[in-house]
Amino acid sequence: MRFLIPIVLAVAVIALAFNMAKPLPGTNFDESFLPKASSVKYVAAGHDASVAGLFWIKGLTELGESYLTGKEYAYLSHVANLCTELDSLFFTPYYFVGSITPTDTRDTSDFAVMRRAVRIFPEEWRLAVGFALRLSNGPYPDKKAAADVMRPYFDYPDSTIPEHIRLIYRTFELDREQTETAVEMILNDVMQPRFKKFRNSFYNKTFRVLGYRGVGATEGRDSTTYKEIKKTIDAFADGKIPPRYAYAHLLSLKKVEPAKTEEPAAAEEPAAETGTDNAAADSASAVPASAVN
Repeated sequence: MRFLIPIVLAVAVIALAFNMAKPLPGTNFDESFLPKASSVKYVAAGHDASVAGLFWIKGLTELGESYLTGKEYAYLSHVANLCTELDSLFFTPYYFVGSITPTDTRDTSDFAVMRRAVRIFPEEWRLAVGFALRLSNGPYPDKKAAADVMRPYFDYPDSTIPEHIRLIYRTFELDREQTETAVEMILNDVMQPRFKKFRNSFYNKTFRVLGYRGVGATEGRDSTTYKEIKKTIDAFADGKIPPRYAYAHLLSLKKVEPAKTEEPAAAEEPAAETGTDNAAADSASAVPASAVN
């Protein structure tokens, strides 16, 4: 009973903040004022987790209303940031924001939430994958930051992590390099003992670095190239061909994009000049061949 009054006061303050606050100027969204986490902690009187839940419910309510009204609600990440500042172990906002945020959206308010998620829940590798893809394909692509997020999961003691996820950090690193450098890095990785069991992944990485799309393209128009890449990497790893030959041969398999043919712009000439040219051409055609000789 002694905590009943602080809880009632906290709920009243939160309700008043949401109902009385005015939208920020200069935006096209129905955004409500969100107080700082430090201020909310002072009012919550030690019930940070409960207050975080109330804020999160309010955010989900606004999101649901946006689906019904057709208006965009782009501030769920801000609500999630406040909730996780109040209660860093509140897992639902991390999972929700990481799942519904498009990788190419220009609003980067979710970055703070996902950085906290990776730090607080390192065992949740799916959150890390979502954040890494967001960093890699976002409005300001940062392949290095994406690789840094995923690098610890290469040898993470979790048997549920797939092979391609363990090596995805290397994909981000290869995407930063030119084709020649990327092929050299792949050949170096193939010879390292720690990558020995991931040889199948290097087929796809080389296939992608050389400009092709797809994973395990054993069928289709690029299947011959994929099989040749696989054959070359296997021969190189087994010591059957020298590194220089493997490097040169892989580069020779690089996809050549067809040259774009530009249609010549049709020059518009005045009718009078066209008529004169046609008349001159008729006169020239009328001259006998003997006269030319």
